[in-house]
Parts: sequence; C-alpha cells; structure tokens
Amino acid sequence: MRRPVLPTDLDLVILGGGCAGLSLALRLTDARGLRQRVAVLESRHVYRHDRSWCFWRVGPHRYEHLVKRSWSHVALRSAAQAVQVDCTRTPYQLLEAGDFYDHACGAIAASPAVRLNLGVTVQGPPLRVPGGWRIETSAGGLTAAQVIDTRPPSPPRRGDALLWQSFLGEELVCDRAVFDPSRVDLMDFGNDLSGAVAFTYVLPLASDRALVETTLFDPQPRAPADLARRQQQAVQRLCAGASSQVVRTEAGVLPMGIAGMARQEAALGRGHWRAGLMSGAARPATGYAFQRIQRWADDCSEALRDGRDPSGHAPDPLLTRFMDRLFLDVLRSHPERAPELFTRLFGRTATPRIVRFLSDRATFVDRVAVAASLPTGLFLRQLLRSAPRGTVRTQPT
Repeated sequence: MRRPVLPTDLDLVILGGGCAGLSLALRLTDARGLRQRVAVLESRHVYRHDRSWCFWRVGPHRYEHLVKRSWSHVALRSAAQAVQVDCTRTPYQLLEAGDFYDHACGAIAASPAVRLNLGVTVQGPPLRVPGGWRIETSAGGLTAAQVIDTRPPSPPRRGDALLWQSFLGEELVCDRAVFDPSRVDLMDFGNDLSGAVAFTYVLPLASDRALVETTLFDPQPRAPADLARRQQQAVQRLCAGASSQVVRTEAGVLPMGIAGMARQEAALGRGHWRAGLMSGAARPATGYAFQRIQRWADDCSEALRDGRDPSGHAPDPLLTRFMDRLFLDVLRSHPERAPELFTRLFGRTATPRIVRFLSDRATFVDRVAVAASLPTGLFLRQLLRSAPRGTVRTQPT
C-alpha cells in the first residue's frame, strides 16, 4: 500500500478523524474564503459503520438528510414501573456513523483547503517549534501553526471519570416480527448487578430488525467481553424464541464526568487544543455527545474563519455542572436507586422540559422541574456527604 503524501507547513492539523475531527473538517469545507490549509490525520485505513448517534430533534439541523429513523415515543422500564413518553414534537432520532463518514469524506475530497489523510499514525506528542508545532507521523513529519487533538488522551481508566458508560450493541435481523418500530426502549433496567447501573437499550429499525445494546454505568470501564453474557441474555429475552442473525456490532466506553482533565489541558501550550469525548464533548450525566460536538464545530470553525484562535469545548453553565455532578454522585453511591431515579425523571417531568434539559437547552424553570421530580432527601444527604471532599470539575475550564 502506498503511504499517503502529507502536506507540510499547514495552518491547522486536526489529529483524529472521528466524529469531532470530521465535524470540524466539514465546517471548514463550507467556510467560504477560508485561506487556511488544513489536514486531518486519522489512523484508520477505512471507515466502517461502527457506531450510532441518537438525540432529540429540538430544531432543524444540518444532518436532517442523514437521519436513519425517528421515533415519537420512548419507554423506560424497571421492576416497579414502566413509563411511556410521547416526544412527537421533539422526536428521538438516529444517525448512523457509516452515513456520516461517507458524507464527510465526500465533502472533504471536494475541498481545495481541507485534506483527509487515512492510515496515518501520530508518533508521539506534538513538539513546540518556532511558529507552531512539529508532528511526527508514520508518513513523515510536518509542521502546523495550530493543532486540535480530538483523540482520546489515554485508554479509559478507573478514576479518569466519575462513572463510565460502557456498551455493547448488536444489530439483529429476526425471522419474524418481535419489535415495536414505533417506540425506543430507552432504558430497560436489570437489578441483578451490584455496584453498577445496568440496562438494555433497544432501537427498533423495523418489526424484525433492531439495534439491541447492553449498557453499564460503572466506576470501572468495561470491555465488550465483560458485557457479552448480559447481551446474550437480553437478545434471547427480546427475541422470545425467534431466530436472529447479527449483522454488525458496536461497542464503546464514554466518560460520565471527567476527573483530572484540567491538568492535561493546561499543559498543551498556545496553539494546541483538545476536543472530543474525553475533553468535554460528552454530557457528564448522560454521555450524549453528538449535538455538543456539532455546536463546538460551529464555534470553532467560525473562529478560524474570522482569524481568531479556535478553542476546546466550552464549560457547561455552573448550575448544569452542579446538577450533573450531584446526580453522578448519587448514582455512584446508590446504583440500586437508578431505575427509580430515571423513571421518576421521565415520568414526573413534562416531556419538553426533560428534552430541553438533556439537550443543553434548559431554562431555570426546566431545571427546577427536573430537581422536583427526584427524591429530595436522597440528594440532600448526598450533597452533605460529598461537600467535605471538595469539587472535581466535570468539564475543563
């Protein structure tokens, strides 16, 4: 295989061509009059449909044409309660990574200013040199005035996040109709795992086809092998005797409340920023990241177009950080209460309010309604218990 030819003396290098790196590159292909020379370095040789992104449609967005499915209802279930949520006005939408990658690669290929270099491995951290940064890669060295690193800074480790959201999903095709294509099973809780929150997530693509995902909220990041038995049990239960075929799998680990990232951010130096999942893209209390990445890409590309410095993800408002941190502290201390907490949250809060809250558009009244839906005594006790330890920031500031 021929090694890719890398441009030298670039204005901007984006390290990592995942969701964050490609989203920014896409914006820069749209930036009229952009004079900067930009390269994206990605270690993958090819893109595959390796994940799915979901979000509530709270308004028009640039990826409407890529949405695979929309649902007007979601459900949550525990041993004690089932909650059905009508989200017709803000449907829950699925965007498949394979479609996003194809769209991004096509737009970048047609751009005179932005280049995507696949199969390129960065060898060591960027080094400060006069006028910018020197980056050594498997395809040779290059220099750039600015660097945005969207890669995870290290493998996920216990202690790097307050909790980790680990998941293993399989897209199944069954030999008969077993799924309800009108409704997403957002959280179907199990109560047999001590010390962690476990649930099944089902995105029905048709009556005989669905993405079935086993998810854990756990202080310890989990590998797919750790989830395989629970996933097999979930598939058997949902298929109810129907035979099924796995057409693809996806797995991952998402941070829920980043701990200790501020030190890494401060050490990068002028002209070198981090972005992506481990640098503030993922909402601490949920792990949702796609819409947040798009907002960051909008802001970052606008700054570059206007000749200003780009930046990493902006910190959440103080009240959001406080509420997310307290919620995660409660989940860490009382994982057995998670089914009750989530079913109360969705069952006792008006749908528009909970959707705005989860989509980073909450008003003060929305936040009050969310807090009122949860057991006050449990959260007050946790707040008093946590106060002497000080606060670990959930976002870099």
